[in-house]
Amino acid sequence: MPFYTMNELLALDPAKDWCVGHFNVHNYTTLGGVVKAAEEMKAPAILALGAQAYKHIGMENIMALCFSVMEQSSGRFALHIDHARDLGLIRKALRLGASSVMFDGSSLSFEENIRMTKEMVQMAHDYGASAEGEVGEVPMPGGSRADIMYTDPDQAAEFAERTGVDFLAVSLGSIHGMKTSSMDLDQDLLRRLSAIGVPLVLHGASGVTEDAIRTATRNGLRKININTALKGAAVKRIRERLAVEPECDLLALLEDGREGVRALAAHYMELFGSAGRVADCTVSGNSLPEHLLQGE
Repeated sequence: MPFYTMNELLALDPAKDWCVGHFNVHNYTTLGGVVKAAEEMKAPAILALGAQAYKHIGMENIMALCFSVMEQSSGRFALHIDHARDLGLIRKALRLGASSVMFDGSSLSFEENIRMTKEMVQMAHDYGASAEGEVGEVPMPGGSRADIMYTDPDQAAEFAERTGVDFLAVSLGSIHGMKTSSMDLDQDLLRRLSAIGVPLVLHGASGVTEDAIRTATRNGLRKININTALKGAAVKRIRERLAVEPECDLLALLEDGREGVRALAAHYMELFGSAGRVADCTVSGNSLPEHLLQGE
């Protein structure tokens, strides 16, 4: 089964009124849930990998699992490397077959962020992958509203022009790792950023209200990242099962967790407007890496 860059999933068109969902996956419980939701909803989706997944199972292992599942799926997916701060890690992921990568230089100086992001963009494009950078800073888990560094539109425009990123992550009022959806977004700032003409990305969307997400989709967001909420959905289902069946078998618990992920991912696909949109994707896709197809 072909897989796709983020550009191909969204079939970039400034008039579009929907977002492609980015869902972080860490093991088969989360991966299987997202893939099943995408198949049922006929929604393109981004399977995203980050430091938690590498620590849990290893980069090579989680990527091989993703390729195996994608090969057997009828869905359309990009395989994305999320929040990488090491260009060596990005190169490794591209060699392993990632179709999309993100360099997170938001904690660097503006000039250093541009320098390293530009290098990442060239590397990604050399491999035929899409590239995402970030301007502004979305606080990491444990952060507060006071820690939000909102994206400056002038800096964002300069950053996009000098780096050539395909997607730009911006800070609009969200925070990574939130377990309740209570944050609003600066929609006026989003409208100004949308005028730059680069598809915009929202990180930390698990903590953003659904009304804010609906409005932001109309105002120019094109990729929305979900991680914490999916893990929470799996844990909730497992706890519910254990409450009534304390001696439940592990595999049954993992199936319950996968179902929790599937249900929430499907809900987000409806919210993002991506349900039923696979026909809108660019149809080329990329072949699975030869070393994986051949079992090397």
